[in-house]
Amino acid sequence: MTISEKIYHYLRINDLQVKDLAEKLDINRVTLSAMLNGRNRFSQDFFEALNENCPEIDLNALVNKNVDVDFLNEEGPKNPDSERIKELEKSLKEIKKILNKTKI
Repeated sequence: MTISEKIYHYLRINDLQVKDLAEKLDINRVTLSAMLNGRNRFSQDFFEALNENCPEIDLNALVNKNVDVDFLNEEGPKNPDSERIKELEKSLKEIKKILNKTKI
């Protein structure tokens, strides 16, 4: 997953929109949208704001291309459905591993 995909995943499981995250990080919505859509690069200010305002996001895992959805720290998101989503994603990863092993 890309950084953008992980951020969109975070927004989805927390029932947030880009404008909500922009407000939370005190970043212009258009600037954040440009970063998420690949028109601008993610800035140091973005990562600093994310680190300060979203402690549930592990920045090391967020920028690691080999990490899919396990970029949230243990405290995780606040949405009650998020635990179910995390369980389903783990199951999906296990299914993918099994399918990859059974390919001929």
